[in-house]
Amino acid sequence: MMLRLIAAACAALACAAATASGGDAYDRFVNRGASDIAPARYQNGELGVLLPSFERMYLYAAWRAIALGAQELKSQPNRSGGLERALGSKAGGWLDAGDGAKVYAAWQGAVGSALKRAPAPKNDNDMLARGYLNCPTGAYSFATDTLSGLAKRADATPARLAAWVASQRQVFKFCGDDPDAPQRGYGAPKVVLAPPAELPATEALYWRQMQQYQLAAAAFYDGNYTVSAQRFAQIGATADHPLRQWGDYLNLRSLARAASQAASQAAGQAAEQNPAAARLAKAGAAGLQEDRLAAITVAAQEIQRDPALASLHEASRAIVRAMQVRLTPQARFEQLSRLLDEPRADPYLDDHLGDWRVLADDRLSEWTSKDKQAASQQLRGATGFIDWIQTLQQCGARPDGASDNTTAATTAADAGCAPQRAHALQQWRKRGGDAGQTRVWLVAAAVKAGQMPADLEQAALKVPAGSPEYLTLRYALARHYRIKGQAEQARAIGDAMLASPALSASASSNARNLFLQERFAVAASPSDAANYLLRTVSRSADADTGESARAAEPPQVAADGLRWLNGGLSTAELLALAGHPKLDAGLRASIAVAAWMRADLLGQGELALQAAQLAQAAPALAEAMRQYRTLPAAPARRHAMVLSALRYGLSPVVNGSRIEADSKPRDKAEALADLWCKIPTGAAGWGAPDTEIELSPPAPETGRADARGKEMATLGALPTSTGFVGAHVLQRAAAVPADPDLPWLLHVVVQSTRGGCLDADAKALSKNAFKLLHKRYMGDEWARKTPYFY
Repeated sequence: MMLRLIAAACAALACAAATASGGDAYDRFVNRGASDIAPARYQNGELGVLLPSFERMYLYAAWRAIALGAQELKSQPNRSGGLERALGSKAGGWLDAGDGAKVYAAWQGAVGSALKRAPAPKNDNDMLARGYLNCPTGAYSFATDTLSGLAKRADATPARLAAWVASQRQVFKFCGDDPDAPQRGYGAPKVVLAPPAELPATEALYWRQMQQYQLAAAAFYDGNYTVSAQRFAQIGATADHPLRQWGDYLNLRSLARAASQAASQAAGQAAEQNPAAARLAKAGAAGLQEDRLAAITVAAQEIQRDPALASLHEASRAIVRAMQVRLTPQARFEQLSRLLDEPRADPYLDDHLGDWRVLADDRLSEWTSKDKQAASQQLRGATGFIDWIQTLQQCGARPDGASDNTTAATTAADAGCAPQRAHALQQWRKRGGDAGQTRVWLVAAAVKAGQMPADLEQAALKVPAGSPEYLTLRYALARHYRIKGQAEQARAIGDAMLASPALSASASSNARNLFLQERFAVAASPSDAANYLLRTVSRSADADTGESARAAEPPQVAADGLRWLNGGLSTAELLALAGHPKLDAGLRASIAVAAWMRADLLGQGELALQAAQLAQAAPALAEAMRQYRTLPAAPARRHAMVLSALRYGLSPVVNGSRIEADSKPRDKAEALADLWCKIPTGAAGWGAPDTEIELSPPAPETGRADARGKEMATLGALPTSTGFVGAHVLQRAAAVPADPDLPWLLHVVVQSTRGGCLDADAKALSKNAFKLLHKRYMGDEWARKTPYFY
């Protein structure tokens, strides 16, 4: 395995501007959009560290748990799986093509069995067989089960089964699944299809009734909901119909689809009208929507009154709820908001919280219309939990303000947090006798405060360890003490929490990494900081349990640690850190190598020898480091350092990668002088983009600033590694022309000038190295491998 040092070097050296606070920046160590605690445990009050950037479902569940408190939460309705259901699909709405392939294969198998035909030859271009289905998988499963039942009937004949299969295949074509048709391009006109040919009246009633369902389904998938509703209603009204139980329910679905279609058309027409006409149309459409909802509600109630349709009662209620959201969204949003504002009510009854989520995603988002924003502000004033959620979510994700390493944009956004901080503090101070609301606003005030007023600090300190909000408030206190400059208190609370049973019981890498981040930021010495340097990478959740999966890789150094290692320590301090017992051997070797190269680049000969001796402990580098230490003079050592760096991909930058015991040198043909970009002159430049993504506090100030400053200035004056190595190789060619490595080294220089981090004179360097290679070493294999310069 090659040394894994160069892959992350660009990030560690900030060699290109990176998007730090916008877009889809991903923090590897803290999931900032959702808790990493399984929904079942989170719903029961195990909140870990609550972040204001969590999505609303997590914030609501936290609001309810904190408002009720640990004991009362246990006594209130809290049905299992409620939060997970409210969160929606774990896969974000995407279907697994593998599941579709299995469903389609089962359907094809049932057809082959019923018609006694051999399976068709496999076609790799068959998108349906690969699982990319347009029709619902449930439709295929229903058809498969129905066909299997038909094939077992005594009156089943090959002709009847073939006719049923032909009709079903035509049904699937209406929703877009035709194995014989080419894929339609985006925007292509809809293909007009004929419905299945109806069986003659002479056919047996049972087989005609089974086809009636197919005719209704074809109209449904064709978007002709008036016809499908009539046909399904007829099935439901026929007492002895073999599919009667589905008639009334699918009639209800047809009514719902028709209402949704009409609502979409009305919205499209209103968008094309002038404002006055649009308002009139909107008012008229609202009345029609209420009428449609009333008809849908009546149809659902009829299903729910029929004991024979008990298996469809819940599904019918779900359709009514969905149509309340679709047809009367504002009224439903206000109704659900009032229901959810009582923490003792069951928020998971009929998925109230999940329905509210669908509406809130539109009505409480920043990009909604001014009318909706005004309505949400009005509702915020009347609904406590919305006020709490909005207070947490509004303004920047970082609560600390300019006291942390922020970009100008983040700092400017943070200025808008002042009203939210003041509001949260005011709400906490005025709650008085309502203990539950006092607790929730204490959390909001502490989370938004950064630096807390004295009364808020004392209240946060008194919260007992068993409370849902305990870890959140302890994290807020650790941050408060750090920002206030009370390093001893910050260290004390950080150490206590990292050793606490409460943090261990949470099983949350999010929470532990946040406390490690805070404790690292107030480290008293390099040795102290090293104890908090490593973080567990945020883990994906198990699809079945929701629990975080086991870490697949060893703990890593986060961006704040990289800034500190590369810009916060002198070379001597970095070398001393390479022996720290809390760090694993691979990381210690990487740090020792960085110290060795920095010392050599700085002309610190004795320190370079000490670092090489320490790096010699890495089996992969033992011989290279031994040879370096035996060389008598600085020029020879410098050349040995360059050769080793090129062969093994070494760098003076600690980028978090490890030098493993089984590491191997790079293939000589793939070696490049990609060891560093322009080295920054201080801690502010090292890993800055990643630090902003991770919202890290400042790296600790633990080293000797005077020694570090001089070294950083010298390192900062160096060219890129391509320029540095290029100059060294050309000097080597002049001083030691018989060096057998020179053809390869000149090839490396030319290839390194193709792109990446380059100096202004890279073109001249490329040409000079190319000319020397072909003039002096014409016919050499490395000259043949270098046909161009760049």
